[in-house]
Amino acid sequence: MRSMTKVPCVDSARFTEQAMNRRYRTCVGVLPAIAAILASTLAIAANPKPEPAKPSKPASGKQAAKEELPDDPAVAAIIETKPTTPAECIRAATILADLGRAGLGKGYLAKALDAKLDKSQWADLAEQFGSRAFLDLAEKPDLQPEARRLADAALSALSARRREPERMAGLIQQLQDPSEKKRLQAMLGLQEAGAMAVGPLLSVLADPGRTPEHANIRATLAEMGRVARGPLVAVVEKADPKLVVEAVRTLGASKDPSAAYHLLRPCYAAQSSADVKAAAEVELRQLLGSAPDRAKAVRLLTDAARGYFDRGQLVAGAVDGRIELWQWDSAKRQLTLRSVTPETASRELAARLASDAYAIAPDDAEVRSLYLVTLLEMAAYRNGLDHFWNENAPGLTEAKQFGVKPLAQAMESAIAHRHPAAAMAAAHLLGELGTAQELLAEGPTPGPLVQAVQSTDRRLQLAAAEAIVRLQPTRPFAGSSYVLDALAFLAANRGVRGAAVASPNLIVARDLAGLLAGAGYQPQTCLAGKELLAQAARTSDYEVALIDMTIDRPVAAMLLQQLRHDPRTASIRVAIIASDGYFEKAEHVAKSDPLARAFARPRDAKAFQWQLDQLASLDPQQHVGFDARQRQAARALDLLAELSRSSSRLYDLRRVQHLVITAFANPTIAAKAAPVLANVNSAEAQRALIDAASRPARPITLRQAAAAAFRQNVQDHGVLLTVDEIREQYARYNRSEKQDRATQRVLGLILDSIEASAPTKK
Repeated sequence: MRSMTKVPCVDSARFTEQAMNRRYRTCVGVLPAIAAILASTLAIAANPKPEPAKPSKPASGKQAAKEELPDDPAVAAIIETKPTTPAECIRAATILADLGRAGLGKGYLAKALDAKLDKSQWADLAEQFGSRAFLDLAEKPDLQPEARRLADAALSALSARRREPERMAGLIQQLQDPSEKKRLQAMLGLQEAGAMAVGPLLSVLADPGRTPEHANIRATLAEMGRVARGPLVAVVEKADPKLVVEAVRTLGASKDPSAAYHLLRPCYAAQSSADVKAAAEVELRQLLGSAPDRAKAVRLLTDAARGYFDRGQLVAGAVDGRIELWQWDSAKRQLTLRSVTPETASRELAARLASDAYAIAPDDAEVRSLYLVTLLEMAAYRNGLDHFWNENAPGLTEAKQFGVKPLAQAMESAIAHRHPAAAMAAAHLLGELGTAQELLAEGPTPGPLVQAVQSTDRRLQLAAAEAIVRLQPTRPFAGSSYVLDALAFLAANRGVRGAAVASPNLIVARDLAGLLAGAGYQPQTCLAGKELLAQAARTSDYEVALIDMTIDRPVAAMLLQQLRHDPRTASIRVAIIASDGYFEKAEHVAKSDPLARAFARPRDAKAFQWQLDQLASLDPQQHVGFDARQRQAARALDLLAELSRSSSRLYDLRRVQHLVITAFANPTIAAKAAPVLANVNSAEAQRALIDAASRPARPITLRQAAAAAFRQNVQDHGVLLTVDEIREQYARYNRSEKQDRATQRVLGLILDSIEASAPTKK
């Protein structure tokens, strides 16, 4: 046994003599031709019906049994031919499907797939039948999924063959053949290769040694029409002057006035060579009747850029929801292709048009700001909104060169025009390049970083707060308290998919909560609107809220507005649940909110899951999912710890310690809460640390981190626990006799920290 010195009194925070004097130290160790088929059909009709051959892979069940014994002479004739090769199987399947016997046809398609052809064989098959035949086959619903798989394999192999550089080079040579028929075949072959043929064709135009070929090359490019637009624009943007001149001339030959937008930069930019400028001016006059002056050129480009950027205009020409984006690789002197969503294409086209305007008017502050914002937004999405930031990512390196003031102005513009991704990228760069004196205003108006901390976008909040922490402010600035509030709220994550239910009817509330629990959420029921507001503001893990249309205090419409006006709850997806007779009112409440939908009260889990899927479709790019929230919370705790060290005189973490303590409930980030509380001068912080350290069910690494943080806190602020709390800690240690050694060491460290802080007797 070991004697214990004095313990702190809760009232005086000084040590006095106590009756408890000892703790124990006795604890130990922690698939043939149609004519042939028809001929066979006639022969069979004049003779007894033969036993049909079975297909390789018949359908199963009663339907299969019926189809194995066809009474249609045409069907029997096809089976009698015993299709073997993939081509024979495909013909048989197609005819059988037209005869209403798709079940048999699928078996032959499966046999063709089982042949395991290589890419060259698939391409031969596609050329034999033609692309249209495979496209039609893929559209026959009764032959799926085999028909779709077969068509995809054949058409992709054919597309790859048509784009082979050696094949395109041969076709380009064939354009000069004396035979008109062969020249036409070459032109059609290059058109089949599509946009990938544009680069090789332009390379011939840029080669003065191949001048005799140029007329036929230009005619081929002109025939390609809009297919060649994207590659040509990419060449105009970055290729060497000879190629640019040819691309400019080809765009002009298209006779499409909209191509003029892409000729403005080569015509007016200071960096354009004389040959490029002259060619662009000629083609602009051909397309528009006259070339616009420099100011009008800039206005045309900026208006177009804002149309795609601010007004959400989508790029036309999507196929299966995708757009092809072309770029010129200067190092490899070739075109590259990316398939992107229409939204991505709009962002990148906006950046390209704004870049063109900036190249023409680099001294125009408004043009520069537009270019910077579009560049930052494009870079942010390319990097990935929820990925760790790469400060050297393409686009950001260029943006850095503008410096702090233009970046700050671009950030303000991004916030004002609701482009949080661009503002987020600007915040990262400002935190790297700027100083507290430049970016944190001491007057009444908050700077752009502080404005961003108050954003309703969680990613932007975190990025702006991180930038401010990186600046290490030591003096008060306008809106400084918002930084602490934003970080603490993001850190307050319990590691669950939180959801709230607000209904004045307890039975309805419980039913909805049960459905949420079955869908993987941890629900919180509220009988009044104000309760939901309070709950959602306490932790950052709420993803969904279900609001009964009959809720009051406040009513549903006002409750939804209040959720949206609070940065902490603005991004929650909301379902307005309507009982019979209330659906129209619920629709009226939700119609103006992009993150809300009205639903009838769900009757079962299937209906409820459909409603959740509908909610999930609302602005999916901006939604922050569960995993991303965990990463945000972990980062916020790291930043709070840094803030408590670098700017401790400016921030008093006691005001938000209850939010930090919430993180102890989240096993993935709990250990990061300990260093924050280590610097908080309060009994509540010490109490939370010893409680986390003393629970046997918690991971030992967390308990050790909490004990170490407690020791640091006590060293800096003394023991702030009550006498009873200290007595209970001694009892915990004494009850640990049969527990593992690691547990005993943690509990012993806590007591050692307490005793080391006690004054010695004189």
